[in-house]
Amino acid sequence: MSAFRPESYAEALAIAQSRPRKPRTPLKPSGRIKIRHKLTAARTRLVKKKAKKRKPTTGQLKKRVWREFSIFIRTRGADADGINSCFTCDERKHWKELEAGHLVPGRNNAVLFSEIGVNSQCRRCNGHFRGNVIVYYPKMVRLHGQAAVDALVAARDVTHKWLAGELQSLLERYQALNAANPLVSEPRGGG
Repeated sequence: MSAFRPESYAEALAIAQSRPRKPRTPLKPSGRIKIRHKLTAARTRLVKKKAKKRKPTTGQLKKRVWREFSIFIRTRGADADGINSCFTCDERKHWKELEAGHLVPGRNNAVLFSEIGVNSQCRRCNGHFRGNVIVYYPKMVRLHGQAAVDALVAARDVTHKWLAGELQSLLERYQALNAANPLVSEPRGGG
């Protein structure tokens, strides 16, 4: 069987226009209702999926704990006006302008939420001077002793896999401590 092939575009267009077309029939009202019903059912399924509250992941919990822990560290030692000093350069600033700086850097190690190894620092010391360890280390030795500092440094290479239960208990602890702190008055997300 050989297929008919038009010679030109004009011929092909003429053939296509000469063929009878099947008239379009409008949807029956019952068809519209079925379609609308299916759309409504799909929307309600989406709403039901959004309504389910999922448990936070360990990454989300870690961020929440860090936010509360950072507030706790930065307000620790602040006066009634919220003024605290940088641990390394002694510059006095409001606690909201300070950061929580680690003696031992790293986000995956066991000293991430160590109250001994984290102190309030200004942005310059914590960021630009990368913790200002030249001043931080001897000050930590004077404050906590060589054994405690050596333990923090030794824990630098220990990767701690945080469990959801551990993070949840830390979150509750620091939320309670911050709620009792008169300097921390604004509401924070974290539920």
